[in-house]
Amino acid sequence: MSGGVAVRANLLCVTWSAAQGHVFLFDIEARERVSAWSMPTGSTGYSDAAGVAMDENFHLYVADPHNQRVRHFSVFGRHLGDFGRALPATGDVGRDRAGVLEHPRAVAVHGRTLVVAGGERPRRFAVQRFDRSGNALTPLHSGGDPEAEFSAPHAVYADSAGILVADTLAGCVQRFRPDGAFVASVPCAPRGHLARPTAVVRRADGSLLLVDRGDDHGLRAVGADGRALPVPGDLPARCRDVVALAVDETSRLYVLDHHGERVVRFDTELAFDDVLVDLAEHLDDYEPGRSDS
Repeated sequence: MSGGVAVRANLLCVTWSAAQGHVFLFDIEARERVSAWSMPTGSTGYSDAAGVAMDENFHLYVADPHNQRVRHFSVFGRHLGDFGRALPATGDVGRDRAGVLEHPRAVAVHGRTLVVAGGERPRRFAVQRFDRSGNALTPLHSGGDPEAEFSAPHAVYADSAGILVADTLAGCVQRFRPDGAFVASVPCAPRGHLARPTAVVRRADGSLLLVDRGDDHGLRAVGADGRALPVPGDLPARCRDVVALAVDETSRLYVLDHHGERVVRFDTELAFDDVLVDLAEHLDDYEPGRSDS
């Protein structure tokens, strides 16, 4: 499933896909949509919209796994450029290089650095880093080993405490310092259970909340050391078919669920707050390919 959610101040961004990727921007204080647009299409005429991040200037960075790019937009939907080098026309070795994005699914931004994760098979360079100008920086190394491979990571999260990578097929979350140095690998399920983390955020107490599509399908909470924790608040009862997670500056949680069509907000204790967005209410008056900003 594609789709993503990002929030900063009063602006909430939701991405959604149907033949083309679509970006919706909402003012959650005014309770209204302020902008919507379609992603640029590639040579095939199609695009996708997966993970999304928003910087302090409200610029948006949207992963397009179909076209192997992260698209950069202004808050008004103007396409400002792309991140990622093109895939080689043939051969496999050139797909696993610094700066090359292969099926990017997740993006995070912190400070001047953009972190992008993705892939459909094990790759050494599945988690890339760029500066805001699009220059490739040193990628993250799985387990701190430059020769080790990530296993198709589907989610990445970054804050002042560091970077989290949901290493999906490996069934763990890898923790890194803000400078990219490896810290630890956090298992996402008890021994003997198959875990497939596809979304992750860090809570204010340092624990991790993630979406697991493995044996114990659903939302899961773990400590930074991998200890299984109870999922607090109203989350289990209120959320269904979760796609993505985000937190705001006050540590409130935003859950993109219903297969990517609804955003539900929870307070800092993860008690239910409000249903903020239902995309079904916005698709009839939205014309793909045109920004309504």
